[in-house]
Amino acid sequence: MDAKQIFQRLADPFEPEHLEWRVQASGISFQGNPWVRAIAYVDNRAIQARLDEVLGPMNWRNEYEKTESGYLCGLSIRVDNEWITKYDGAEFTSIEKLKGALSGSMKRAAVQFGIGRYLYALEADYVTVIAKNDAGQDAREDGFYARVYKDNRNKRKQDSIECYWFPPALPTWALPRADLNPYLEAIKESNSLSELKKVYETARRAAEAFNKIELRNKVNALTKAKKAELEKQAEQQAIEKSKEFHSWLIQRISDLIINAENESILNLNHKKLLQEVKGHCRANKIDATNFVSQVNEAHQQALINLRN
Repeated sequence: MDAKQIFQRLADPFEPEHLEWRVQASGISFQGNPWVRAIAYVDNRAIQARLDEVLGPMNWRNEYEKTESGYLCGLSIRVDNEWITKYDGAEFTSIEKLKGALSGSMKRAAVQFGIGRYLYALEADYVTVIAKNDAGQDAREDGFYARVYKDNRNKRKQDSIECYWFPPALPTWALPRADLNPYLEAIKESNSLSELKKVYETARRAAEAFNKIELRNKVNALTKAKKAELEKQAEQQAIEKSKEFHSWLIQRISDLIINAENESILNLNHKKLLQEVKGHCRANKIDATNFVSQVNEAHQQALINLRN
């Protein structure tokens, strides 16, 4: 493999079973139900296995340097007979503080080479939670146990709920051998700028998970072209709507203003038409100034005609 292929292989998504989940936030809702938000991360052993698989055990190494608050890890890989080293660190953890600092610093250093970096595109997700009292045997065996508190700043046992929670399914772009084509098709089939923005964000994350610049460029190019197409459609629709509204307004001015039988009816119709025009413009986010002036001018001319 050349250097480009090596870095692409290092950055490939992991199988779901090689990922672990941790609670990022938890609590109890106003209705008294437990909730958990969890995030995925790569186990350090999976990182070591990835390095062995892609590079071979003899072509990577790590070294640690103790700091006041934790450890700094220098992770080195050999590519084209050149050693490349990248550093990152982690603080001592509250549980198994030495192991946590060593493991955490290596995982962060591995991200510098793209390993597991795609997981940063995953947002913390609300997961399925079952209170311990409601959990059956399957939930107890398959779920993760947690005690959640009503107030995480003042943890009191009487204000807590024991529960089991279950990791969410990963999006397809975060799985190995994922197919980018559905995301590209979603861009092509977008019917509005808001929809395009949404599918672009998903496609961008998918392309980043593939770690191939040509795919990211393809997503950006398709999105740019689709945006221009939708903007042109929106502009044309706005022109058509403007023509329709103008025709409608001319007819309403004729019916309500020009053909009014007397001043009393004219003034009532004038107020009615102004309300209709302003309502239409608010609903369609159109500047009503010119249309209001057109109605007012017609009203003034109609008054002159009736008085003469």
